Amino acid sequence: MKELPKINQLRDFQAIIYYGNIRTASQALFKTQPAMTKSIQELERILGVSLLSRGPQGMVLTKMGRVFEHRVNTLLNDLERAVDELHQLSQQSQGNVVFGCSHLPALSMLPSLVNKFQEEHPSSNITIIEGQLCELVTSLRLGRLDFFIGIASPEISMSEFVVEQPINAEFCIIARKDHPLSHCRSLSELQGAKWYFPSTRTGYYKELEKFIFPKGKMSKDAVIYGDSMTIGEQLVLNEDYFFIGPKAILDISYVKDLITVIPIKEKLPDALYVLIHRQQHGLTPLAKKLMDEVKAACLKILSEEN
Repeated sequence: MKELPKINQLRDFQAIIYYGNIRTASQALFKTQPAMTKSIQELERILGVSLLSRGPQGMVLTKMGRVFEHRVNTLLNDLERAVDELHQLSQQSQGNVVFGCSHLPALSMLPSLVNKFQEEHPSSNITIIEGQLCELVTSLRLGRLDFFIGIASPEISMSEFVVEQPINAEFCIIARKDHPLSHCRSLSELQGAKWYFPSTRTGYYKELEKFIFPKGKMSKDAVIYGDSMTIGEQLVLNEDYFFIGPKAILDISYVKDLITVIPIKEKLPDALYVLIHRQQHGLTPLAKKLMDEVKAACLKILSEEN
C-alpha cells in the first residue's frame, strides 16, 4: 500500500496557503517554523512533487500544488463532515450546520425559524452565509456549505446537485410608500431613477438588469451594487432607491407598511428558487432536519404568493 500523507501535514499545507508564509502559519497552528518546514518537506517526499515555492510575496503554489490544493480542501471538508455526522448520530442535538441563502429567505422566515431550531437544539452551531448561488457554489461543491436556498443561476449546471422542489417567484419593483415615482406605470417613466442591485453580475440579476435598461444604463441612471440588505433597506426607505425583489417581501411584517410595489405594465421575469445540496455526499442528520424545515417554510411563503 502506498504511503499516504498524514492529516496534520495536509492541515499544515492548507495553513501555509491561507496565511501566505510558513512563519504566520506555524504561529496560527502553535508550531515552530522548523517543525512546519519539516512537515511540508515530508509531504512533498511522500507525493514525489514540489507543492510550494518561495515568491516575492511569500509562499506560492506550484502547478502540482494547485492541483493538490483542491483535493485537500475537499478531503478535509468531507472528513470533518463525517466526524460531525457520527457525533450528531451519538448526540442528536449537537453538531454544525452551515448553509447559504439569498435575500428572501434571509429577510422573511429564516430569523424566527433558525431561532426556534436553536432553542430546540441548544448545542448546535448554525452559520448562515447570505449571497447569490454564483458566489457560494464553490463552497457548496467543496462541502463548506451543507445546502443553499435561493435563486437558480442558468450559468450553473445543477447536474452535480440534488434539487429540492424548485418554485417560481414573481418579482416586482419595490419602493418606499409615497415615493415620488410611485405613480409611474411603465419602465420608461423610471428613467433617471436610483436603483439598488445585488453585486452579482451573472444569472438572473444580469438578465434583469438588461430588462430594466434595454438600451444600457444612461448617465442619469444611478445604480448602487451591494449584498447588504441592511444598506439596501436604508437606501429604499430613506434615499428613494428602487429595489427589485420577490413580491413575497411585501408580506414581511416589519416592512410591509413601509414599502409598496411600483405598478408598471411590463411584467418582470420570474425567478426560480431552488434548495440544493451535493449529490454524492449525504447531509448530516442535523443539517437534513434544518434543511427540511427551511424548505417547508420557503415553499409555504412562495406558494402563498403564487
